[in-house]
Amino acid sequence: MLLHLIKVLTAYKPNEFSKKIKKQTKVKHDQIESHPFIKGMLSGELPDFKYAVYLNNLLPIYKGVEMFLFNKRNTNSDIVQSKKILNDINNYSNFLNVDLNQDHLLFYRDWLNHFTTKNDFYKKSELYIRWLADMYGGQIIKKNIRFGSKYDFVDIRGDIKFVRQLIEDGLNSQNVDSFIEEVNISYDYHYKLVERVYDATIEPVY
Repeated sequence: MLLHLIKVLTAYKPNEFSKKIKKQTKVKHDQIESHPFIKGMLSGELPDFKYAVYLNNLLPIYKGVEMFLFNKRNTNSDIVQSKKILNDINNYSNFLNVDLNQDHLLFYRDWLNHFTTKNDFYKKSELYIRWLADMYGGQIIKKNIRFGSKYDFVDIRGDIKFVRQLIEDGLNSQNVDSFIEEVNISYDYHYKLVERVYDATIEPVY
């Protein structure tokens, strides 16, 4: 496991703009990481049902990114996350014996509505907070959840490099501050989602 983490951490050397993004989004990033929902994922103490509902709400965001960004270029199939997420959702649905597509379990709509208003360049803010999270912190999370194909990557070093290069493509001194603003907005939506799922009192019917 230690060797795997070393490979992840040394997979790619960020450029000056990526370093600036990391520095100026750290407050939002740390706010998310300190939420009890994320801590529960990292410790393995989050209930299966809440994690499954969380996945179901993330799925449209991942599909949106893939539809708008990946379909317009030659994309490494290993980073098409929606298929992995759907596989996990189906496994949780069968395990919990519950329909995860029920309307009252969906909270993502405001996030998706904002996402669709961005041009393709700023849609890459979702790559920054979701894909890189899957490739870095997700490697710890997958050891502590029941179904974790979302965090499986055949060539994680190559995948990290591919995603980081995709994010950095077109970044410059004129647009990096606007991009950082969009990353922080995406973090806010993610925080709102984990808050709503964590506080939900709904439980599966067995």
